[in-house]
Amino acid sequence: MTSHDPQTPGEFTPPPPPAPPAAPAYRPLPAPGAPGGYAAPGHVAPGYPAPGYPVYPAAVPPRGLLPWVLGFLIVIPFPFAGGLASGIAMAVSGGSSLRAGGTARENARAARNWGLTYLMVSTLLLILHFVLLFVLTSQSPTTGFYPLGIPITVYFALSLAHLVIVIIGTVRASSGKVMRVPFAIPFLRS
Repeated sequence: MTSHDPQTPGEFTPPPPPAPPAAPAYRPLPAPGAPGGYAAPGHVAPGYPAPGYPVYPAAVPPRGLLPWVLGFLIVIPFPFAGGLASGIAMAVSGGSSLRAGGTARENARAARNWGLTYLMVSTLLLILHFVLLFVLTSQSPTTGFYPLGIPITVYFALSLAHLVIVIIGTVRASSGKVMRVPFAIPFLRS
């Protein structure tokens, strides 16, 4: 007979209480400075941050990347607007990079100089194209693309060169190197 079975009619024995949980196994802590051990008070174990402080990745110094990246506005799909927006954005941006100094300052200055050069030359080419359009077609329509198309052809060649220069400038600035455009007009000097 088990303890749960009644001995006599009407008599019932309750089950025994459950056993208390077993105590966790005791494992002594390693000595300070031992492998896997804790550092002595006031010292931090090598390879670990100080307790209570978050770990942040190392800060990347400013490189002057933004003015070069804004040169990609040339790919805006509106005729002539992308090129003008690109030149303006490169010329206007970079103020914080100029204040940072070092590589960031040089990259921002070079990007601003190239942006201003591109903006000025492309604007002059577009104005020249429309002036030629109205002057050469005022008396009678022209039959050929040239000489009317010379300024617009040069504009598209300059825009392609601008895109290549912006790609090279972005890659060089992202790797922490200074990009210099030797044929840019030096509007801003060191």
